[in-house]
Amino acid sequence: MTNAEIKEFKKYVKETLMKKYNMNEIEAARAVRNSYMSQALKLDKDFVEHDTVEEWADIIFDEINSEELLMM
Repeated sequence: MTNAEIKEFKKYVKETLMKKYNMNEIEAARAVRNSYMSQALKLDKDFVEHDTVEEWADIIFDEINSEELLMM
């Protein structure tokens, strides 16, 4: 993936988080930025193509919820 494609993919994941999980734009952007997906992209720019935008939104949402549960 090119940098432009990565930016667009992250945008779609953010929008999906906002629609599907009622996150505001700041929460969704922070979730995407701090997610495993962003770390994986640094290692392999083609890694995220294995899953759909919606699957990545679900993975990121689950990641956020598991971190919040650990903090309780």
